[in-house]
Amino acid sequence: MRAFRLVGFVLITALFGVLVPSAAIAQLTEQRTPGLRLLFIDGSETFLVPHATRTALNSLAFQKKLFGFDPKKDVTVLLVDLSDKGNASASTVPNDLVTVQIAPIAYIFETIATNERLNTLMNHELVHISTMDQPATRDRTFRRLFRGKVLPVAEQPESVLYFYLTAPRVAAPRWFHEGIAVFVDTWMAGGLGRAQSGYDEMVFRSMVKDGAPFYDPLGLVSEGTKIDFQLETNSYLYGTRFMTWLARHYSPEKVIAWTARGDRSRAYYSSAFRQQFGIGLSEAWANWTKDEQTFQQANLAAIRKYPITPYRDVTTRPLGSVSRAFFDDKTGKIYAAFNYPGVVSHVGAIDATSGAIERLVAIKGPAMHVVSSLAWDPEGRTLFYTTDNNNWRDLMRLDPATGKTHLLQKDARIGDIVFNHADKALLGIRHLNGICTLVRIRAPYTLST
Repeated sequence: MRAFRLVGFVLITALFGVLVPSAAIAQLTEQRTPGLRLLFIDGSETFLVPHATRTALNSLAFQKKLFGFDPKKDVTVLLVDLSDKGNASASTVPNDLVTVQIAPIAYIFETIATNERLNTLMNHELVHISTMDQPATRDRTFRRLFRGKVLPVAEQPESVLYFYLTAPRVAAPRWFHEGIAVFVDTWMAGGLGRAQSGYDEMVFRSMVKDGAPFYDPLGLVSEGTKIDFQLETNSYLYGTRFMTWLARHYSPEKVIAWTARGDRSRAYYSSAFRQQFGIGLSEAWANWTKDEQTFQQANLAAIRKYPITPYRDVTTRPLGSVSRAFFDDKTGKIYAAFNYPGVVSHVGAIDATSGAIERLVAIKGPAMHVVSSLAWDPEGRTLFYTTDNNNWRDLMRLDPATGKTHLLQKDARIGDIVFNHADKALLGIRHLNGICTLVRIRAPYTLST
């Protein structure tokens, strides 16, 4: 759910009709309803069209009522199946476009909570469309003057000014956009969402427990995103938590009034904040962090009343994201996939006695929170893992003793793999055309089998 991620894709889409032969254009089917233009591949994605249309129109109606959003052109929604993980992105310059990856959403560690896949994606992305595209009278004047919203071009620095004059709220930081989108999509789902997420709660409680400093708004958009190896996760965490605090401390109505672009609102998001709340953004942010620390200290004090199960650290080195792990009793090693800052993501082995970590093989395209899908054959002394985890997954085999790897299936799109000791087969879940299928792969696990 990443706004601004596919600016290049928007340009490609705009040029699609000029540069691509008519046979390729024919692969996309267009369905129009008032306010919505849906693009999809007829046949493989047709079954999703009625539901995608309903969820998009329902969300648009909600955004119009909540933010006063009044789009002058139909919003384009493009359904694609280019990833094994459900996601979406939104852009409003030069036109309103939502791109939806129709694969199932990853719910690992409750990092995201939804009532239904397409409903949540449409709600979230159309909040982006509303808060970025809704114009004040001044914005509409410049859009008429420049014949639309201006896309900034690096070779023409003056285009940044024209861009800001036609779409000022697009220039707000990532935490602003993700914070309000998560806040509203949780609201729209009756409280089911990341604004009330156990994962988010755990992150901030852990920060307070460890004495980790909180980023201020400037630090978040600079250092806070550069060191974030989990793809802008901090923007979601901080933005959502701050919006929720504002709603609780002031009111949800004030949060909406700030994030909506009305005729009387200031164009710059920070100036609009002072206009709405009567204090500066930095001061409010500091008040939130103090309240968050006080709140979490009280929670920690309540937890500490009860003893914890005794444990021993196998290794004291932070390991970042870790896959499912397997213990090899013959070597005393723990096999898992790791992704942490400063080191290329990899399948590795931890010595359970010394804690020493051995890197076995690099992983191309690690998944955000689980790195890779991993399975272990203890008799065959073989590890199975997946690569290209954010695109179409490949199935790989690894000999941990020699470090040799072998590609078993290219673009198999199979994950959540497990090894069946009874018949030596691999079981996994395949994602294709938005559908999950349980599959069984017999040895030697190549496509021909």
